[in-house]
Amino acid sequence: MRRPNSRTLFLMSTGLLTGVLLAGCGGSSDSSDGPSFPAGAIMLPAENLTQAAKEAFINAESGDVIVFPEGRFELADTLTFDGDPDGDGSSLQGITILGYGKDETILDFSASAGGDGLFIQNGVDVTIKNLGVYEAANNAIKLKDTNGIHIKSVATVWEGELNEENGAYGLYPVECENILIEDSYVRGSADAGVYVGQSSHIVVRRNTAVENVAGIEIENSVNADVYDNVATGNTGGILVFDLPIGNERYGSTVRVFDNDITANNTTNFANSSDFAAGVHIVPPGTGVILLSSSDVEVYHNTIADHDTTSVTITSYFIADEQLNYANPTYTDIIDDGWEPVPRNVSIHDNQISNSGANPRGDLIEDIILGYQAGGVTVPAILYDGIGELLANAGADSTTTGAPFAAEDAICARDNGGVSHGQIYLTDPTDPDAFDTTDPQNPVPAPQLLYEAAQAEILACDQPHGRLPASSATIAGQAYGCGSAETGDPSAASCNL
Repeated sequence: MRRPNSRTLFLMSTGLLTGVLLAGCGGSSDSSDGPSFPAGAIMLPAENLTQAAKEAFINAESGDVIVFPEGRFELADTLTFDGDPDGDGSSLQGITILGYGKDETILDFSASAGGDGLFIQNGVDVTIKNLGVYEAANNAIKLKDTNGIHIKSVATVWEGELNEENGAYGLYPVECENILIEDSYVRGSADAGVYVGQSSHIVVRRNTAVENVAGIEIENSVNADVYDNVATGNTGGILVFDLPIGNERYGSTVRVFDNDITANNTTNFANSSDFAAGVHIVPPGTGVILLSSSDVEVYHNTIADHDTTSVTITSYFIADEQLNYANPTYTDIIDDGWEPVPRNVSIHDNQISNSGANPRGDLIEDIILGYQAGGVTVPAILYDGIGELLANAGADSTTTGAPFAAEDAICARDNGGVSHGQIYLTDPTDPDAFDTTDPQNPVPAPQLLYEAAQAEILACDQPHGRLPASSATIAGQAYGCGSAETGDPSAASCNL
């Protein structure tokens, strides 16, 4: 329940302090050379900012605009907003959290007692703009169970040396829908800078992801467009993963296009994990990774200067060779709907260059050595093939699914004449597909196929049709390529 008396007192004290604060900053909310805020905005004071922000979040009403002051401030604890504090299923709507700019309002959580910087849950139509969140112990801005998220011109940063002590995620919506993340900057995450997980109706555009383990990651999500972003200096540039998380949320229909994915060669500094496919397995020097992800289109990207490989498409068998339906780790999750083998993937019309100069990574060490023993480096576009082989062989149909039909194929075309490779054959009738040393237990035999320029590997007779565009609807306004939005700077990317 609201406490109108306490909020009234809070607003009165805020009003008194705001004049002092803005005078000290040399500006005001209606200054012609600074940002403007709507009448009635809750202007948080610089003094005792943690408590003031907590009060504002606890006492918020639908439509409130909460403004953090200009400057850099140390926050003492996580700032939590719960849009449904009573748990009655009726959420607050239209909450806006603002600063003076992502470089002008910096919330520093280096001394915070809490794990996250901002934690927002159970909201409807939440907007976060023009502020920075620095040095959070766990995650900078986490949102959960929220429908309608607009994050614009936000920075999440861990300064200094890149190491596993940094927080995991920068911008981190999970189990949400209708998400627009744009014009933001993420640096130093020990997992992913921009991470959208187990969500739907997603637009991620015009962001810059620098020196994270994963620059941008879409995980177990449906209907996502990732475009017009810059991912550089990360361990892996852009990741699309579908993982065995067991909550009936699995991904499809993800498009990655018109991004600048360059020189993602940073040594992996993620924490080790008991989870087989945590980002700790990402090989340094990787542009795009598709892991167990179906219905994915990667096109019109610039993917350059990667030490290991430019684009990798792989099943979960590479992450965990113990994967099968008999393994109790995976039985319930496969029953839940997870599919470890990627299908319907199209990699086309990308500009790929300078790949494989210094390949490395514990996960693929044997693959690297195998290709090098053959006198070549890791191919620029690499497909594992093992999941498709097992599916076509009917080796464990509960795990791998049915044999591949034409619409399931993994296809690549028109990617600049770069090398293509495939680790396993996909035709089970080929005598080289399986090692039959033990006739009672044939096992897939790696072949490490390589073509300096594409001839047959991943060449499909019938290219896949285009995936549908995605959009996000926030407060009744639709954004993204699947909407009727006009005047957006990324409109040209939508026409690719």
